[in-house]
Amino acid sequence: MFFGHKDLTIDDKLRLVLPANYRDGFVGGKAYAFLGFDHCIALYPEETYQKMMEKVLALPDFDPKARNVKRNVLYNTFDLPIDSHNRILLPKSLADHTKMGKKVVVAGSGDHLEIWDEEAFSKNMDDIGSTFSEDAQSLLSH
Repeated sequence: MFFGHKDLTIDDKLRLVLPANYRDGFVGGKAYAFLGFDHCIALYPEETYQKMMEKVLALPDFDPKARNVKRNVLYNTFDLPIDSHNRILLPKSLADHTKMGKKVVVAGSGDHLEIWDEEAFSKNMDDIGSTFSEDAQSLLSH
């Protein structure tokens, strides 16, 4: 399970070193990245990505919303090799779309990681904090 977060820097070539505490979650030297929710990059281990893709591919082609979800996920998915220095090369299109700067935050999100621009992460956390108590109570008090 991925949890916690790390402040990192990406280099001029858009390479990011996977933090040591997250490396064991990625076996086989590969990760899958696509546009995540709320303007971040979602980074999945292969096994988890395959399970998620089964759900995406099962969506009906005759439903316009389903087609849009499939397109967004599939058009913006990249398989990323993890090099011998535990680095991944972030796709330029994803970095541009998420307005990724040099300072980033890699955050655990259960079965995957999220890569955020540092300022966007901070704003997102402020937004979450403003409604966290009410949201948690309504979702978890069943």
